[in-house]
Amino acid sequence: MDGIEALEQAYKKDGAYLLSVCRRYVCDPATAQDMFQDGFVSAYLNWNKFRDRGPGSLKAWLSRIMANTCLMYLRKKDPMHQAGDLASVPLAASDSELYDGIAGVRDEDLYNMILELPDMERTVLNMFVFEGFSHREIARTLGIRESTSAMRLYRAKAHLAEMIKNYEE
Repeated sequence: MDGIEALEQAYKKDGAYLLSVCRRYVCDPATAQDMFQDGFVSAYLNWNKFRDRGPGSLKAWLSRIMANTCLMYLRKKDPMHQAGDLASVPLAASDSELYDGIAGVRDEDLYNMILELPDMERTVLNMFVFEGFSHREIARTLGIRESTSAMRLYRAKAHLAEMIKNYEE
């Protein structure tokens, strides 16, 4: 199967999932759709780099392309200046508080809470939790220090814990 056919099938089969990858990084639906389309263009242009390693490998490869496309967009947008007022984020939440609270939150509401996070917090959270990047990889990709990546993840979790607490009240 050639690249066009494979990408067309992936678009039909996994398009909704791949668009959701873009939406995790970019809040604006129209911009996320643009990133989704740009990701497929990038996949087509780089088809020769794809290595089929069995079932799921194309979806995983496309997911990484979608995430990288969004990260390039955010880097150009300069997320360091889009992060919002971090001083207002509570620092008292622990991981257990966050995970205990999630049980009573609908998936859609949690997704919307993640979208409400400041860009840099949401980006680091997505890269760490959903994409499996290490803090070293996040730092290298975003051009920040590892300690900054860890701090942004901590604040994202704290911010989410506060949103979940407010949701439950």
